[in-house]
Amino acid sequence: MLLSNFMHGHVKCSKNTLETQYSEHNAMMSRRWHSERGFTLVEAVLSVMILGIALGACVFSFNMAMNMSGASRNQMFALNAARAQLEYLRTLSYANSALNVGTYGINTNNASSGYYTNYWGKYTVTANGYPGVKDITVAICYQNYPRDNISTNTLTTSVSKTLHP
Repeated sequence: MLLSNFMHGHVKCSKNTLETQYSEHNAMMSRRWHSERGFTLVEAVLSVMILGIALGACVFSFNMAMNMSGASRNQMFALNAARAQLEYLRTLSYANSALNVGTYGINTNNASSGYYTNYWGKYTVTANGYPGVKDITVAICYQNYPRDNISTNTLTTSVSKTLHP
């Protein structure tokens, strides 16, 4: 009331009195503001939005981790299939018809692993220019899920007539 009287010119007061009244008014408003309980609608909406963004980032990260895990699993299955085929071919004798120069198909369907795996590939036997030595290249193709394309694992070795009679 003193402030309104001062503004209408009814009461004269000093600058210190006005500053005191102004600081008391601010203190009262501050107490009133902080003494209210609960959240406003804006605060609740903002907190839900922030929580939603944080959860969305977590779900996205988890999804990417699962995709990369699946891609690694597919690559390892294909690599193991290529190694197994290469080791099988290395156990054959040099004169075996499976080691004649040419390209041959490989079927690597494997349901026993617990995962659906469908890999396919080929192996190629070539004469490398040295007498009695052949090069074997095994290529296994597999589905690369994060990139949605076909990838290939390729392994190469040599067999010789003297080591594989």
